[in-house]
Amino acid sequence: MIHIMKLKEQYFNYIKYWTKEYEIRLNDEKRKNIKKGDFIEFQIEPFLEEKMLIMVDDILHYDNFNELFKNISIEFLADSSITKKELNRDLENFYSIEKQKEYGVVAIKLRKDIVINNSSINNISYNDNIFDILKNNYYSFNCWLDKMKSNNIDIYYTKKDNNMTSIMMLKLGETDSKQFLEKGNILKIRTLLVINKHKGIGKMYMNIIDNIANNNNIDYIYLTIKNNNKELIDFMKSYGYKEYNKYNDEFVYYKELKWV
Repeated sequence: MIHIMKLKEQYFNYIKYWTKEYEIRLNDEKRKNIKKGDFIEFQIEPFLEEKMLIMVDDILHYDNFNELFKNISIEFLADSSITKKELNRDLENFYSIEKQKEYGVVAIKLRKDIVINNSSINNISYNDNIFDILKNNYYSFNCWLDKMKSNNIDIYYTKKDNNMTSIMMLKLGETDSKQFLEKGNILKIRTLLVINKHKGIGKMYMNIIDNIANNNNIDYIYLTIKNNNKELIDFMKSYGYKEYNKYNDEFVYYKELKWV
């Protein structure tokens, strides 16, 4: 499950630069649905152009923020530019004492080892090593990249030591594909490449795809895979994808979604 939370730039940057490890909120109906292992998509306000998806590591419950502050140091809640008193004052502007008493509050511990960033492809550097790998996957890489840039395609990616370790691009509403001929509301996985294996990144991407498909009433999801990429074929099969046909030197794999 992916949960959406919007943050002002100051608080978004606390998470972006890991000067905080807990997101603290009122334990209202939305927060009661969050479980360990779920994902939170943090969106920066006001334009929501930059996003991060982070796994929930733990959820701690308290009667109010004062009680929470007694157990968690400010260094895990913000940064040195703000005190607990100032943070509490800001929180009370959003969540009154009466609301805290009614619902209680939560400290959501975030897993900092895997963060999926989400932005326009026009906001990233194409000098990253991962694009050298993609060049081997596309016959006309520069044409492909220009097309992605002109369409301002959304890109999901992870980084380690300032280098990309995975990348995913999606296309909603595929209507003119020669690779997949079924009719309906179609989601195409344009690109899916994970360098750091066995980190749970692929699973996180599958959860993102399923969440997007659910929110957009998608009938089919598909992607093309090079014939020799057995690892990706086996991975997609493990998530219920089936072979559709062969197109040039690629296999087309798909999943049909049933809506009740």
